[in-house]
Amino acid sequence: MGNERVVITGIGVIAPNGTGRDDFWKALKSGRSGIKEIGLFDASTFPTRIAGEVKDFQPADYMDAKKARRMARFSQFAVASTLMALGDASLQKKDLEKRDAMILLGVSTSAMDLIESQHKVFLEKGYRHILPFGIISATPNVGTGEVISALGVEAEMLTVATGCASGLDALGLGFRQIRGGSKKIVLAGGADAPITPLILGGLCASRIMSVRNSEPEKASRPFDRMRDGGVLSEGGAVVVMEELLSAVSRGARIYGEVIGYGEAAGENPGRGFKSAMLKAVYDADISFGSIDYISAHAPSDVFLDKEETRVIKEIFGKAAYMIPVSSIKSMVGNPFGSAGVLQAVGGLMAINEGIIPPTVNYEFPDPECDLDYVPNRARHGNIDTVLINSHGFGGANSALLIRKYR
Repeated sequence: MGNERVVITGIGVIAPNGTGRDDFWKALKSGRSGIKEIGLFDASTFPTRIAGEVKDFQPADYMDAKKARRMARFSQFAVASTLMALGDASLQKKDLEKRDAMILLGVSTSAMDLIESQHKVFLEKGYRHILPFGIISATPNVGTGEVISALGVEAEMLTVATGCASGLDALGLGFRQIRGGSKKIVLAGGADAPITPLILGGLCASRIMSVRNSEPEKASRPFDRMRDGGVLSEGGAVVVMEELLSAVSRGARIYGEVIGYGEAAGENPGRGFKSAMLKAVYDADISFGSIDYISAHAPSDVFLDKEETRVIKEIFGKAAYMIPVSSIKSMVGNPFGSAGVLQAVGGLMAINEGIIPPTVNYEFPDPECDLDYVPNRARHGNIDTVLINSHGFGGANSALLIRKYR
């Protein structure tokens, strides 16, 4: 025990450009963006009026409608994507208890929709009119608890909060739990619903958001010289991580294998990116030359895109120009805690279909961002090993390595 192989056997996705594994992957392959004008609230007074909203999500399709109304939106995403992943893995709820499962969920902003709405009620009408369950539903760990409740199982649970890196960190921690022999199955992922007036207002005040309101689908443009900021988004994604022999014994479909994970903290994103990537490669005990594709964090930020590019070149040297690098945030925006998990799903599908998702809206080359960003169209290729990068506010940096199952 202590060096178990870890595979992924189930996928659940709720994203602005597609709900469910197949629709999401179809959108990525075709370069379909999910960024539109904001409809969740009136954003007409904000300098940024666009976001990556999940338009086709009906909570009642996955859970009791009455219970769903008491949940924050991020909790609804967490429950729905978990149930999708479990079904995709052909697992029953009873199987989780038999295999001593664990639930790991990454969140960034948690229940800001509920917090903001109830604060408004409090100011206008007083505390007697606040939802009695509101404060409970607004705690960051309640999404993980709602997943446990929906599954109806006794399992260990942990909520991870490292900003936008939260979801990828949940996968990394799940990987360690299984590799170390502590667990046979971990349901790991991320969920966030940060499209609220207060969060949008704060990001606009920071001047890090795109104001390309007239062309929402072209607003997120990682690595492009004309990028003017990121695009706020929402979503949820969960994967079933399983010890290899457990998966094989039940005849599970295997999407890929997790082989390495690294995390690093620090105020300097460049050093953080570099340290996390190096740790992941050393953890996997592979050569740098074996990496076939890099799924970049790249949120269409003027500074971060440039730093990530610089670090990739610093690590890989001249070989960096031979490695395809793309950012799916060009199509989904930045859904905070679920971002890294959506990238992992894209990487798994790239491995299985031999197709690299593109960086759309790449029109004007930036001399400081000069790698192969798979511009505008998906590309066929033999993809064996994928490196996934993630960065979070507060100095969190994470990297995960997945490869084709052998």
